[in-house]
Amino acid sequence: MWGSRRHRPGTARGGIRRLAAAALALLAATGCGGGGTPAGSDDGAGARPLRVVTSYAVESLSPLEQGLWAPEWGYGELLMRATEDGGIEPWVLAGLDRADATAWDLRLRDGVRFQNGRALDAAALADMLTAHLDGNSRAASALPDATARAVDDATVRLTTARPTPNMPHLLADETVFPVFDARAAAEAGGDDAALAEAGVWTGPFTVTSLTPDALTLARDPDWWGGDVRLPGVEVRFVPDGQARVLAVRGGEADLAFYPPTEALRGLTGAEAVEAAGGATPLRGFLNTAAAPLDEPEVRRALSLAIDYDALAAEVLDGFYRAPLGMYPETVPYAESTVRTDPDEAAALLDAAGWTRTGDGPRTRDGETLALTVVSYSTQPDTRVVATALQAQLRESGFAVEVRDVPANYAAMQETSDWHVGLSFDSSLGTTFDPRARLRDFLHSEGQYNFGGVADARLDALIEELDTEFDTARQDAILREVQAIVAQEAYALFLTERPARVVAGPGWEDYRVSSVLQHVGPRT
Repeated sequence: MWGSRRHRPGTARGGIRRLAAAALALLAATGCGGGGTPAGSDDGAGARPLRVVTSYAVESLSPLEQGLWAPEWGYGELLMRATEDGGIEPWVLAGLDRADATAWDLRLRDGVRFQNGRALDAAALADMLTAHLDGNSRAASALPDATARAVDDATVRLTTARPTPNMPHLLADETVFPVFDARAAAEAGGDDAALAEAGVWTGPFTVTSLTPDALTLARDPDWWGGDVRLPGVEVRFVPDGQARVLAVRGGEADLAFYPPTEALRGLTGAEAVEAAGGATPLRGFLNTAAAPLDEPEVRRALSLAIDYDALAAEVLDGFYRAPLGMYPETVPYAESTVRTDPDEAAALLDAAGWTRTGDGPRTRDGETLALTVVSYSTQPDTRVVATALQAQLRESGFAVEVRDVPANYAAMQETSDWHVGLSFDSSLGTTFDPRARLRDFLHSEGQYNFGGVADARLDALIEELDTEFDTARQDAILREVQAIVAQEAYALFLTERPARVVAGPGWEDYRVSSVLQHVGPRT
């Protein structure tokens, strides 16, 4: 039945025209016209800025609160970086050495400077690390009670309270240690314009303006790393997915990020550019504190009632793929845990006392087997998946309400009246590190444990993994974790989406980053 969704052009086209008009009007009003010389010449001479439309707004230039956007859009950098093939390599650092079980030496490259001209030496690096550890909740959570001190002019020793085998991954995490001038940022205060003027970042582009509608960047001719090809970047925040795609097709933007599946239908391969790297899973957080998902049998039945192959192949037209389980098959510890079995789901619900008469929803003691599934507007495909789940789960006797919200994390964190929260979240993150995501999502004290998972076995395994250097033991721990998560159905792993953008003329060879490094000096 879901395949029929692809063949309903009659009502969609009028809506697309209206969205196109709205998108073009918005972009024209903000000065993003279609004229000018194509971007991307070797020296950038005479070229216009790259024009991007995306669903996620940069709300602040605060390095401690929203520093993650800096390496994504090229105005900032990281100490280490993830590569498209799953590795970690130095970026601003020249190297990283383990001094002992709880100490790491961070060696700086020669010549790295902030945009204000100040050298990034060991003193500045120690100040930056300390600022993150004191004021960035992600850094404080990852490295509680850690300290940083300059050893010499180019080396900082980072000492941790416990062994930290994933230190290279943490230094490559955009949410943990984005590089900035802590002294200049403190002097500038929290004002975005003052931070931009203070030149606190090290990236190849400088921020010229940030408004609720757009981020504007200009090439830094004095960038420490050498020449920068693009003259600038204009990043416009356009919430509607169809409007983003139509802005590219209408010549008002060069690249559209996070295109909805509905808008990809009918595009050519040259327009829909796909990353060569990995895919981002769509996870379902399960609210284990809310009835009926406080019952393990109901959670297991829910996971078995979903047709994962149909979600990828039919609902999402093959633009996605069905997952293996919690982790992709490319990692050695991945286990196959995702499966569909509606008969087993029915047996579990029957045994738990949830009975059904006819085709209606199941009931028990006068209560309906009802769930609320939360989708979010910045990722429009989540609404499509939520609606598909509503239909699929109806077959097993679940009554599902779909609720769309602007921000999924906020909705799950601030309210308790939800059961399944959809979110594009990899179990490996953008640095291919399972530790941080396990602690965030499944430890009883995890920062993003929205579903209230509290399992002493998982806590013990996660804490052991956090300090384990032996790779064979790491893999064994991760397999144990997957077995528990599957048995207790603490989360859903629904489908996987390759990183993809819609590209305008001249940008068909744009390299899509699966690790969120969208713009750089060689773009």
